[in-house]
Amino acid sequence: MRSYLYILFALLALLGSPWCSAEGAMGESPPPDPTEASEPSAGPGGVSQPPVSSKIARRELQTLLDEGLRMLAPELVEQGTFFPFVAMLGHDNEIRLIGTPVSLRDGHPERAMESLVKKTHQLASERRIRAAGFFMDYLATRTDTETSQPGIRVELNHIHPDTLSVFIPYMITSDKKLRLLTPQYKKGKNLVFANP
Repeated sequence: MRSYLYILFALLALLGSPWCSAEGAMGESPPPDPTEASEPSAGPGGVSQPPVSSKIARRELQTLLDEGLRMLAPELVEQGTFFPFVAMLGHDNEIRLIGTPVSLRDGHPERAMESLVKKTHQLASERRIRAAGFFMDYLATRTDTETSQPGIRVELNHIHPDTLSVFIPYMITSDKKLRLLTPQYKKGKNLVFANP
C-alpha cells in the first residue's frame, strides 16, 4: 500500500511540474520585457487599449511633429507666419488638427494657445486622444548675442506620460522654400495629460 501511495504522489508531482504542463513553453506568453516601461490606458467608453511603451510614445510624438510641420509649411512660406494649432493623435491612430478660432486671430497668440490647450485637455480627460502637439511661430532671442531667430516651437505631450519641447529654427529661401535648421530639444511641460 505504501508503494502505491508513493507512486501516486510521484505522478501528481510530475503532472504538476512545468515539464508536463499543457501550457508549457509553447502555450505561455513570454515574460514582459523589463526594459520597456508600459502603462495601460483606457479608451473611450471603457474600451481597453494596448499598453504604451516609451519607444511607442516617442514614435507617435515624432509622427505628430512630422505631420504638423508638413501642414504648416505652405502657410508659413506664403504668409511668412502661421496661426497656432494643435495636432492630436486619437486612440484610433488618426491625426486630427484644431486650428486657432477666427475670433482669436487678433494678434494675441497667448489667448489662442490657452484656448487650444483647454480644448485639448478636455479631449484628453474624455479619453479621446493619446498624444498632442502644439505648434506656434516663435521668435527666439539668444541671451549671449541678443540676435533673434525665427523658429517653430512645438510642445509635445503623450498619455504615457512623455513630454518634449522642440524649437526648430527656419529660413524661407528666396525661391519660396522652407528650410528647417537644426532643432533643439528639451524636456517639455505636460499641458494636456497632467492632473489638474
